[in-house]
Amino acid sequence: MLGNVRVNSFSENGLGEPEQDANSALTELDKGLRSGKVGEQCEAIVRFPRLFEKYPFPILINSSLLKLADVFRVGNNFLRVWVLCVCQQSEKHLDKILNVDEFVRRIFSVIHSNDPIARALTLRTLGSVAGIIPERQQVHHSIRRSLDSHDAVEVEAAISAATQFAAQSRTFAVSMCNKFSDMIRGLSTPAPMKLQLIPILQHMHHDTSTAAMVRELCTDLLPSYPARDFVLVTLNALTQLASATLVDVPKQVSLLLQYLRTDPHWEVKAQALKNLHYLAGQGAHLWPTGAVEAIVIVAMNTSHQKILRWSLDVLLALAKSSATCHSQLHTRSPLMELCHHSCYSNDPLIASKAVRVMTRIVSYSSKEDTNVGGINKVVDTLESLFLLVMSDVDQDRTKELRVCLQCAVSLCGVHQDLCPRFVDLIGSQLEMSSDMYSTFLCEALGAIGGIQSQALHNLLPKVLDKLRSSETLESHTKVMLCILVFQSFAGYEWNIEAKRVIEGVVKKNNLWANYRIARSAARYGHHAVSASILNQLKDRVSSEHLHFWLAALEDLSHGEAELIDISKQPLLTYRLRQAIVHYNKAFAALKAASTPTHGLQFQCEYVRLRAEFLQCLCQLAYSCNSLCTAPPPAVASSLAENTRDPLQRYGHATNQLRKCVKEFRACAELYWKLYQSAFDADPASLVNIQLLQQMCLLLAHSVEKVAQSTYQEEAPLDFSLQHSSLETQHLIRCCQEASAVADRLSIDQEPNSITHQHIDCLLRQIEILSGSSLCLPRYFFQVLQSTSVKLAISPQPRVLGEPIGVQSGYHLAVKVEGVIQHGKRPGLFRSISGVVITVSSQLQSRSGHAHADTKPLDPSSLLTHTVAPHRDFFTAQFLLAFPTGGQYLLSVEASVVDERSNVWRTGPRTTLAVKSHEEMGKSTAGTSRGGFGSWPQSDKKTSPDVSTRIGLF
Repeated sequence: MLGNVRVNSFSENGLGEPEQDANSALTELDKGLRSGKVGEQCEAIVRFPRLFEKYPFPILINSSLLKLADVFRVGNNFLRVWVLCVCQQSEKHLDKILNVDEFVRRIFSVIHSNDPIARALTLRTLGSVAGIIPERQQVHHSIRRSLDSHDAVEVEAAISAATQFAAQSRTFAVSMCNKFSDMIRGLSTPAPMKLQLIPILQHMHHDTSTAAMVRELCTDLLPSYPARDFVLVTLNALTQLASATLVDVPKQVSLLLQYLRTDPHWEVKAQALKNLHYLAGQGAHLWPTGAVEAIVIVAMNTSHQKILRWSLDVLLALAKSSATCHSQLHTRSPLMELCHHSCYSNDPLIASKAVRVMTRIVSYSSKEDTNVGGINKVVDTLESLFLLVMSDVDQDRTKELRVCLQCAVSLCGVHQDLCPRFVDLIGSQLEMSSDMYSTFLCEALGAIGGIQSQALHNLLPKVLDKLRSSETLESHTKVMLCILVFQSFAGYEWNIEAKRVIEGVVKKNNLWANYRIARSAARYGHHAVSASILNQLKDRVSSEHLHFWLAALEDLSHGEAELIDISKQPLLTYRLRQAIVHYNKAFAALKAASTPTHGLQFQCEYVRLRAEFLQCLCQLAYSCNSLCTAPPPAVASSLAENTRDPLQRYGHATNQLRKCVKEFRACAELYWKLYQSAFDADPASLVNIQLLQQMCLLLAHSVEKVAQSTYQEEAPLDFSLQHSSLETQHLIRCCQEASAVADRLSIDQEPNSITHQHIDCLLRQIEILSGSSLCLPRYFFQVLQSTSVKLAISPQPRVLGEPIGVQSGYHLAVKVEGVIQHGKRPGLFRSISGVVITVSSQLQSRSGHAHADTKPLDPSSLLTHTVAPHRDFFTAQFLLAFPTGGQYLLSVEASVVDERSNVWRTGPRTTLAVKSHEEMGKSTAGTSRGGFGSWPQSDKKTSPDVSTRIGLF
């Protein structure tokens, strides 16, 4: 299995040769472990975690860790330290160890050493693998015994191991609770050791009685040990314990508030507020009544700025909860009064935190339609703070400025009528701001422009003036200013002045910034600008693949520009043909730009479907025109009577229109498949694909109204502008306009007739949808969330391309192992909660020995299993029957299930050839028996009890 997996398929090149497989990599590291030089042994040990990341399959991990355990058993303490590091770094792979008993036996044998350092390393190593051996009584006994050791290093290691086992094992936690209690209360235990023992108690929450006993112990310790360090450690342990049990959250909040009010130590107050902030994030609805008011009182009465600042942080975390916002909606509530008092503080940081709290409460009020007033006061406060921050040029107020801009965007999101006001406010500071501040201001204006692009129109002259004097601006600021121009002209025609300004910026900018400008122009539908810039860039790149990528974008932009520009060619069909030609060129260039590591599957499919949609539009236009250019034949009336289809009297046009319906529905289905494959796409990109699919369905419905006498009215398509981004708003408006034209078909519909009014409506819809400037989705250019599934299937053929042999009437055991790989921001839009494995076998050709007189059996089979990944690893096993001799195609496909139970057909899909032999007893020598994951075939038939469970086992 793993012998055929290559290093480069996992996008890592840190081990050996680039084309080195798992067997060779492990063999090379094994040579290092057997070396007589300590340096080479250490080098081999530290390279194992990277090997596990590349090949996270149980057989390799089991073999590797057994070798490391053997090194731990016979090596010196220096080597044991590095083995310990490997176990700590490979925690998520430890549960893939198959021979756990042998692994533990080799590690545990060192516990009997006379060297306390060796025993300490053994305890720490056993603690690092506590997740797979939580109930090993001999390990529990060794930890208990080492706690009584006279060697400080061994005792610290025992405490570390006890902490990890207490978090994993209920038995260990219950049995050791009294031991820890006696040690903490005992006079013979040193104070530093007590400070190390108390954090263990936070893990003892496996049952309510133990958690209650531990909480009682810790609360008794607080008055008994009032020293600062003991109070800090105990409060933190109690907070973690309450967070795990949840039932003790109200008591813990009250305890923390008590220490916040009464304890004189700064460190204790800070720890109390830190723990309150943690509990606020865990669940503000669990807090007792009056807790928010108590924090407000502390913040109001303190004279220390730090206490006020930390208190506002806690209140800000509480404001994320709807329960807190609902209870503090009134303008005279304690929390709102504190914010009104603090928003004019001399410290801009305190004022910014107060404004954030007020913004969240007001935003919640607007979302819940509970208008209690106060929005104008919040806006006035925000404006004052913004002007104060911008006027303070002596200090760096970047953090406060970002808070102000985020609050402004949030308020615009819930109150769109505020967009022009904030655009004027921010735009007034754009000309005088520094480069660093200009970037933040442009980003905020771009976010507001994405909500309401019309709000930027009054600011456009200032933006153009800023771009004219852009010699001193940074490249990123120039790009952001150009994006503001693109947002302002979204859905409008360009004027000559704006074009010249953009051209002047491009001439003086670097190539990467120009590419970003072209990309932004394509995203907002300004394809003529994008094509002009890309034409200058495509021959100034470092590789052939990048050249073809830019050439594809240029052809794509030219195609969209041809559709929009009616002045050059008013004939609709000609513009559609020219656009299709450009899109076909773009598709070919994208294929040339693809590499093994960057397949560009989404981009190719998106461009292909756009060309397919334009082809359907062109075909529909020709079909509509054929009503005038190709009149029905003389026999059309008799044909309509014979077929009882009155629309057949219109001749060739009727059949062509019905054919167009099928083509539009097929195109819509392809868009749906593209949607299902885009698991990592951002929500706006998914909406873009959905709208393109709805365009196909809209035209299919419209044509059916005209060309189908038995058409039944379907539910209207939803083209709502609510919560849509600027990139999709223009498409939605075009769909709404085309839908309004389609509604006229129902009004003007004459029964069983195709009139010129119908044809005019269809041509009008084609004109609207083809003339809508396509905004390329963000996912076409940027992948913000990267998720991939890698599969390893056993058995594998000995020689690549040869079929796997199996006897007819026998069952083939297929094991599918897989690993989920993530990018830098996993779960940004959606996460994987399950993987659907589909295994199918299809007979390709029958064997020549097949009996013709026997009743044929269905040779095809389809098995599906949904598995939940554990630490990004999953496995499934299948039994497949091959009742008929011949050549089979075995297909294994993976689909992912997100947290909302939606299935995404992301792949991958792997195929294997299987040959079923008719002769009984023939050896299945075609199956590989060497390497990782290769299982030898059994010489006997599957036993009756197994054969009754055909499918998963």
